Amino acid sequence: MKIKYLWRIYVIVISLAIIAALCATTVFLRSASADHNTLDNLITFVVTILSMLVAILAYHVSVKTYISIDSVNAISRMDGNVMENENYRTGIISIIRHFNETDRINACNQLIGHLEQLFKTNSINSGARLADNIQEMIDVIVLLSFIVKRKNKETDEQDQYNNQIIARIESLMNKIENKVATFEQLSEGSCILIRESVKLLKAVYAYQCYKSGTTNNENVALLMDVRGAMLKNAISRTIYYNYMGLMYMSKATECINKYFKSLNKKNYDILSIEVVPLLKEMQKSSEKDLAIIYLKEAILNFNQAVQTIKDELMWNAFIQYNKARAQYILSLLLQSNDKTWETTMKTAIDYRLKLVMILNDILDENQKTYFQRAFSDQLKLAQLMLIRLQIASNMPFEYNKSIDIGCDEFSRLKHIKNDIETYLKRQTITE
Repeated sequence: MKIKYLWRIYVIVISLAIIAALCATTVFLRSASADHNTLDNLITFVVTILSMLVAILAYHVSVKTYISIDSVNAISRMDGNVMENENYRTGIISIIRHFNETDRINACNQLIGHLEQLFKTNSINSGARLADNIQEMIDVIVLLSFIVKRKNKETDEQDQYNNQIIARIESLMNKIENKVATFEQLSEGSCILIRESVKLLKAVYAYQCYKSGTTNNENVALLMDVRGAMLKNAISRTIYYNYMGLMYMSKATECINKYFKSLNKKNYDILSIEVVPLLKEMQKSSEKDLAIIYLKEAILNFNQAVQTIKDELMWNAFIQYNKARAQYILSLLLQSNDKTWETTMKTAIDYRLKLVMILNDILDENQKTYFQRAFSDQLKLAQLMLIRLQIASNMPFEYNKSIDIGCDEFSRLKHIKNDIETYLKRQTITE
């Protein structure tokens, strides 16, 4: 029964009660004039009227109870929510078309403004809607890594606008937690997937902040708190296993640098060309053994991440790239001639190339959006990384010095390109 139609029933019930009261009054007045025993008639009349009032009150209470139960059921209903959909996919083309600003600041405001709108006070009226909105934020979580700027390692500073971005995102995270807490009071059982998805959201963002240098490494372990195996949504599971792999790989690099520190050496970029001899010469130690364990776990998680999204371009492009780096470092620590990492990196490049070509075809190639350029940079990043690792492994490579490093908002491409060209200059001088 629709709640908006209940007023009609109220009108009918009250009208019938009034008619019954008028009839009872008429009967009472006639009997009172014809019969001198008015006390009995009065008692009967009063009881009749009170009975009708009690009946109307009982009806009102039952209707209010029905409305309350129906409202709670409507709010807590989770039928058909996307968190339980194992075939769910991210509509990356639609997302890039929607966030169509051409510079970082405006793109950032557009993205965060959209997410803030999803979790406004009156924007969520059911558990399914809350679940859908949280999943939508999980879908675009990778875009946050394109707008949160990394700390300048030379000055140990961040720009003021970057701090504003972080403050807005953290405020949004707190608002989501409050929404979930309110919903938990109505339906704790239906909230398990939502709770784990919010944990995933916070853990992934914490990892991104750690890599950007805005937080310490204590927050990296937040991923351990997520019960990822129980996530049903294909994209959520993929993101969980991908970031678990990244976390293990980060822990491995920390172990390696801890070993170097014990030898009074500096912290290295583990993927740089200069560090290869040091990795190959690492003596057996607890740090090396732990790094190998972490790298093997990372590769297992990357393999798990692609199981459910083999047909998905964007996440395969990211995961294969991450997996290739883990395979490369592991091969150095094990002093293995296994070059599986090269095949994996080429696979990542193929996925990224397809994604960029599709984006350029569907969107305006001449007036590229900020996120469109960011994905183009991701392709160039993988191409440069392949050359860098081939050089480090004494393998044949093809390098074009005039390669365009694009917008390179965070100087990631420039860093790798400088590493390659520094090595080539040394080789030229040696020759």
